[in-house]
Order: sequence, then C-alpha cells, then structure tokens
Amino acid sequence: MKAMLIFVSVVAIGAVASTPAHAQVAVSAYLDNNVAGDVQSGRLGLGASLAYYLGGHIGLELDGELHGHFFRDQDIADRQPTDIDLNTEAALASANVVVPYCWRGAAGTWCPYATAGAGVIYEMFKGVSHGAGAEAFEHGKTDFAINAGIGVTHALIRWVGFRVDARHLHGFVDESSAGETYPRDYGYWRLSVGVIFGGPQLSP
Repeated sequence: MKAMLIFVSVVAIGAVASTPAHAQVAVSAYLDNNVAGDVQSGRLGLGASLAYYLGGHIGLELDGELHGHFFRDQDIADRQPTDIDLNTEAALASANVVVPYCWRGAAGTWCPYATAGAGVIYEMFKGVSHGAGAEAFEHGKTDFAINAGIGVTHALIRWVGFRVDARHLHGFVDESSAGETYPRDYGYWRLSVGVIFGGPQLSP
C-alpha cells in the first residue's frame, strides 16, 4: 500500500505540473469500505484513479483498487476442507465514464458526478492447512464486473480537493469454473473518501 501511495503522489505531481491552468486531468487516491452486499464489510481498501475530462463535461477514468479480506469467511467455508484457514483478497480494475456538473459559490467549487463502467475483479484465495504436514496454498480467479454510482468533489485549493464516492459493483461468476472459489454472482456497495488533484474544478 505504501508503494501505491508513492506512485499516486508522483503521478499526481507530474500530471498537475505538466498541464496548463485549464487542465482537465485528475488523479485521485482514496480509502474505501464495502458497506453492504455479498462481501465482507468493515475492512478498508486502497485505490487510485486517473481521469481525463473532455471540456469539463464528461470524463474517462481508469480506476484500480486493492482490498483485503474480500469475501465473508462463512460464504466460502464450504468450498474448502475443514482444516483450511482461508482468507481472500481482491484487486479491481475498471474503465469508467464520469459525468460531472460543477458550480462555484460562496462555499467554493463543488462537482457532483455520476459514473458507470466495467472491468475485472481478480480474487486471491490464500489458505493454510492446519492438518498433518501443514501447507500454504494460493490460487486466483478473474471475474468480469460492472459498476455504477454517484459522488462529489470539492476544491479545497485550486489544485487539490477531496472526493466522496458511492458505487455499486456487480461481479459475474462463471459457475461452471468456480471450483473452490466464490460460487455465484455477487454485488455490493462501496463507499470511498479520498484526495483529488486537478479535474473539472479547475475550469473557469
């Protein structure tokens, strides 16, 4: 996670420094929590995104996230032998369309937005056998996923603001190849809070 934060900071500084005053490039880093649905809630994830806004009216965003303890233990317990201590992690990547609407007022510049897109969720299943001759194992699976949501950004200063975002994600599982992984389609809500550098709040 430290590596991701360093990467986001370097990209943010480079993107902002290399663009003109009316730049429409936005880089953000955020913390998130899955709050409802078919996955584990109460565990923080870390994500970052890079977006380009076409005239401030529509944006194209690339988003990536790492999330620990992704599925609930009880939902995958029957997919493994009883002597396995299993944990799941997930890496998410998506390409999204973002449609903002910005205005300036006495409280500063606010940009509510709607977003939708598609991508993949790579789930990592890691376990340790506590039986005789304990062994560790790891296997993964990639599922197609879609997402949609709303959010808002607020410019704290000309180059930096904060972002609050709520998205619903849905993963599509090929049940014929689920094997020892999660056996069916799943959906959940994700809330995130982060920092944004650049973006439509820079428009005049």
